Amino acid sequence: MSSINSLGSSLLNTNYLFNSTNGTTKQDSIAKLWSGYNSYQSNAQNSLAGVTEVNTNLKALLSSYEDAKSAFNTEFEENMTNLSESASALKDYNFNVKTEGAISTETVTAEDGTQTTTTKYSEELQKALDTVTNFVDDYNSSINFLNENSSVSKRIEQLATTFSDATYRAADYESIGLTVNSDGTISVNESELAEAIVNNPEKVSSLLGEDGLAGKAEDHVDFANAQQDRLFPDAKTMLGDQLNTAAAYTGNSFANMSAYTNIGNLVNMMF
Repeated sequence: MSSINSLGSSLLNTNYLFNSTNGTTKQDSIAKLWSGYNSYQSNAQNSLAGVTEVNTNLKALLSSYEDAKSAFNTEFEENMTNLSESASALKDYNFNVKTEGAISTETVTAEDGTQTTTTKYSEELQKALDTVTNFVDDYNSSINFLNENSSVSKRIEQLATTFSDATYRAADYESIGLTVNSDGTISVNESELAEAIVNNPEKVSSLLGEDGLAGKAEDHVDFANAQQDRLFPDAKTMLGDQLNTAAAYTGNSFANMSAYTNIGNLVNMMF
C-alpha cells in the first residue's frame, strides 16, 4: 500500500517531475516513478496469482459441495422409496397362515454320526417372514443413513430422532421376536417371529400393520419427503467463513489489479 501512495504522490507532483531545472533531479524522479510502478506491477501480479488460486480452490470446494448434496439426495430418495414400498407391503399383510405343517424340523445324520437339526418353514410362513424382514432391513437402512448424516443439519438430526422412536414399544415388539436396539434399529429373531405368526397372527398384524410399525414408518417417510429440499443446507450455510474469506480476498485482488491497470495507462500516456 505504501508503494501505491508513493506512486500517487509522484504522479500528482507534476511541477517537481517536469518543471525542474535540474535534469538529474528529473531523471531521478522518473527512475523512482518507474521503480514504484514496477514494484506495484509485481504486487498486482502476485495478487492475480493469488486470486486465481482462490478461485480454483473455491470452484473445487463448491463442486465437492454439489457432489455431496447430490449423493445425499440420491441415497435419501432410495432409502425413502424402499421403506415406503416395504411398509406398504407389510401394512395390510395377512398373517393368518395355515398352521398345520407351518413349522417343522429336519434332522440329517452325517457319516461320522453327527446329527444336525434344522427348522423348516412352510412356503406361506416363509413369505410372511420375508415380508417382515424386508421391511426391517429397509427400516434399519433409513435409520442408519439418517444417523450417519445427522451432523449435516438440524433437520436431518430431527429426522434421525423421529425414525428411531420405536423404543417406546420395545416390550411389545420383543414379544413377537423383534428387538429394538439402542440406536433405534431393529433385530429379528426369526424363530420367535415364526412362532408368533403361527400362534397369534392378530397380535403380529396389530403391532406391525397399518396401526403399528409399518403405518408409523409411512408417516415418517411422508414427513421426510415433505422437507427434502430443506434437509441439506445451502452452500453458504455449509461452507460458512470459507466462502466469505474467498469472496473478500477475490474482491481485494481485483481492486488492486484494476488500480494497477489504470496507473499503467497513465504512465504510458506521460512517457
